[in-house]
Amino acid sequence: MPIALITGPANSGKAEVVMDAVRRHLARGEEPLLVVPTRADVDHYLRELAGGNAAIGVRVEQFAGLTGEAVRRAGIVQPVIGGLARERLLEVLATGALQAPVAAGLVRALGELIAELQVRRVTPARLTQALASWARVDGGAASRAWLGELYSEYRATLLALGRVDAEQRVVMALDALRERPAAWGLTPVLFYGFDDLTQLQLDAIETLGRVIDAEVTVSLAYEPGRAAFAGRAGTYQTLAPLARDVRELAPRAEHYAPASRAPLAHLERSLFEPAALPAASDGAVKLIEGGGERAELELVASEIGGLLADGVRAEEIALLTRGSATSPDLLEEVFTSAGIPFAMQRRRRFGDAAIGRALIGLLRCVPGPDGSSDGALDDLLAWLRAPGLLELAALADALEIRARRRGALRAGQARALWEERNWPLEALDRMAEAQAAGSIRLLDRAARELYRLFCAPRRERAEILAAHELEDAGALAAGRRALGELRELARIAPRLAPSTAGELARLLEGLEFRAGEGPVRGAVAVLDPLALRARRVRALFLCGLQEGAFPSRPRPQPFLAEEERRRLAVVSGLVLDQPRDALDAERYLLYAVLSRPEERLFLGWHLADDEGQAISRSLFVDDVCDLFDEALLRDRVTRAMGTVDGVHGAASPARAGGILRDPELLGALRDRVWSASSMERWIRCPMAWFVERQLRPRAIEPDAEPLARGGLAHAALRDTLEGLRRLTGTARVTPSSLGLARELLAGALAENESEHALSVSPERRAAVRRRLHADLERYLELVAEADSPLEPQLLELGFGFDGSDEHGEPSDLPALELGGGVRVRGRIDRVDVGPGGEAVVYDYKGSSGAAPAARWAADGNLQVALYMRAVEQLLGLRVVGGLYQPLTGETMRPRGVLDGDSGVKLDCVETDVLDHAGVRELLDEALAAACRVAEQAGRGELEARPQTCAYKGGCMFPSICRWER
Repeated sequence: MPIALITGPANSGKAEVVMDAVRRHLARGEEPLLVVPTRADVDHYLRELAGGNAAIGVRVEQFAGLTGEAVRRAGIVQPVIGGLARERLLEVLATGALQAPVAAGLVRALGELIAELQVRRVTPARLTQALASWARVDGGAASRAWLGELYSEYRATLLALGRVDAEQRVVMALDALRERPAAWGLTPVLFYGFDDLTQLQLDAIETLGRVIDAEVTVSLAYEPGRAAFAGRAGTYQTLAPLARDVRELAPRAEHYAPASRAPLAHLERSLFEPAALPAASDGAVKLIEGGGERAELELVASEIGGLLADGVRAEEIALLTRGSATSPDLLEEVFTSAGIPFAMQRRRRFGDAAIGRALIGLLRCVPGPDGSSDGALDDLLAWLRAPGLLELAALADALEIRARRRGALRAGQARALWEERNWPLEALDRMAEAQAAGSIRLLDRAARELYRLFCAPRRERAEILAAHELEDAGALAAGRRALGELRELARIAPRLAPSTAGELARLLEGLEFRAGEGPVRGAVAVLDPLALRARRVRALFLCGLQEGAFPSRPRPQPFLAEEERRRLAVVSGLVLDQPRDALDAERYLLYAVLSRPEERLFLGWHLADDEGQAISRSLFVDDVCDLFDEALLRDRVTRAMGTVDGVHGAASPARAGGILRDPELLGALRDRVWSASSMERWIRCPMAWFVERQLRPRAIEPDAEPLARGGLAHAALRDTLEGLRRLTGTARVTPSSLGLARELLAGALAENESEHALSVSPERRAAVRRRLHADLERYLELVAEADSPLEPQLLELGFGFDGSDEHGEPSDLPALELGGGVRVRGRIDRVDVGPGGEAVVYDYKGSSGAAPAARWAADGNLQVALYMRAVEQLLGLRVVGGLYQPLTGETMRPRGVLDGDSGVKLDCVETDVLDHAGVRELLDEALAAACRVAEQAGRGELEARPQTCAYKGGCMFPSICRWER
């Protein structure tokens, strides 16, 4: 029973003992096999052994390397079913068992359960018998009977296919070695760096050490009586009876740098111990608190930059984070911007890579055998935007704009738009032909298209892949491997293979691959906490310490939960793994992580998520703070959300550098001719004005329905009144001309609708059209009943457009001069004129919330005031009122201002009637506000006003304008 178990706390010298054992085996002429948790640990210990001239003759492998060697020596030759093919098999079987489509998460959970059953050597007959016994005692358990049937069918299908799964192969190898121990030989095996051991790893240790009689050395971090090790007691109790020798090592502190030894050793010895007394951190432990995730990472980057400047090598620094608490993309952005060299390896979905996203999009665009298609516009664009596929990438952008504005949101509709102006998309036809020819042809075509997508941007180039191209290389390898697995499945079991392009796309969506690179020299290693267990670093950053992320929440088992497993064991005698205490496991992981730094430890968290919602820091932070005096928490480094280079937000242009300074731009702003709506937008938010009116991004989405409705309403009313004047000699609507006005309105709506698409949805378009028609008819009825003394004389009057207005209408009137070089242009919906030259300006509004004049200046409503002054200055008329006219709502009563001293009587709100002096005062206030806008713009005073930017507050362009919440 030559199993040696080495235990002790972190930093007790277990690695030294294991490496000494490796050297003893080498000295005896043996070829030991050292098993470590991660690929980075393999590289690390190979370098260490090479440095000690002991690399020759020793193999360093992950556990998969050990099992692969066991399979080879045991002579197991059955081919293994690939991971994606296995998921497909389980999906088909589960769909049949449940008589309903199953989600990808359920398929993965089934795979985990079956893997556990395989490792436990539970046969389908044993599981079926146990479930039946349970069902006889507990009627509710009958709902689990299908698991036994599915497991049985799964094993039978693999047998018929001549395949085994990965767990089966390893179990078969270990069982074969138990029967023929000589097949292994005397190769010693040493396990180091594992926080815990799985059932399969424990099985391998027992097989090698107790049955084969090979020398096996196992190191396990464990110290009896410590709360941090409570989650490892079960593994220790399993291994101790198997071991020939159990060696308990005492804690040591010499691994820590002298200046940091006291606080870091105190942390290692006292974490989670209730009687621990607080000590001084002496700068060895530091806390980082960000207002948001970006702020936290910016602080981390700053601290790392300081360490690098102090001479710490990048490879001596590690950053640990969990994906649920820290976005890898954001980390990459922040570190790249800060110039921090880093190496990060992570699991990526196939669709996250450009070529994977493109292939999935292409497959989705292929119509099904029945002619249907689930493909969307975004799928076609994902394919067209694959790097190198189009020589002119702007063609895809142009297609998106046309398609979205026309409401062509399906792939087939978008393809038709593309082929109106460009070449035929024959790749879609070739994929459809391959689909019709069967699964093998479909998979072969998909593989060729994937390779074509990878080669497209590298055509006629013989270059070594750059770092940023490695992700596509990983996606290519994973995609070709998966397609090869599915092709083999199609060959040996056609009913299990995907038969349509859409089905294949769905399978590829769940495919994952490893992107990036592991720890390398000259780069800070960005790792998951589980990846740093067998090595030390000089400085360690543990980020994203949020409640729910670290410690993570327990993951419930969808099949045979904890209580069900207990009941199954009692009733049937079938004992399966019991879920381990999640908090104990997380406590140990924290302990293991905090023991890794030799000199500096940084713990970070953030206070709010991306939406500004408060989130709690991990209670583990408090566990650490309890071990040190209050100065640790008091002296934490903080950075508020939205901080930019030490400045908070962009609310003050003077502080945030938001003032425009380019002389040419400022000159253009001073010389511009303003519109009333542009001035109103500036008042609500100058930053939004700059984006909308200066940057002028092209609209991608269709016009909003209220905007389209308003445009059609304006055009229809203009044509209706013009037609009425042409036929009757006056544009005034009277009871006698109301019938004719209605007929003209119906024709005007039909004629102008092609220029004002009310909705991209045909069903919605009809409803909006009927509602608009009804509202405008009701408005004409109200006008006919009002019997106004004024007659509509000027319709859609443009001024300041140098010959024609923005809509191409004739306009000979110059711009309105406000003084100081401020000029205004615009189009006035309607000007009603009386026999004495008195005039009232009307501006149509698509809503019922017309503003009273008393609030014009305060609310930034300048349009009617500016139009009143324009009619006075440019036409010489005596303007006695200005009204916003709603075209919807219950009353449609206009609001604004009317000069009560003018003698003109109109049906309007009583409080809107003012004396002449009051009207002039309101106009002067509004015009002064307009002049202030022009002056601010001329000085380049660009600032964010999130309180009034959007309709109900908030920023319209948060990705451009960063403001402090």
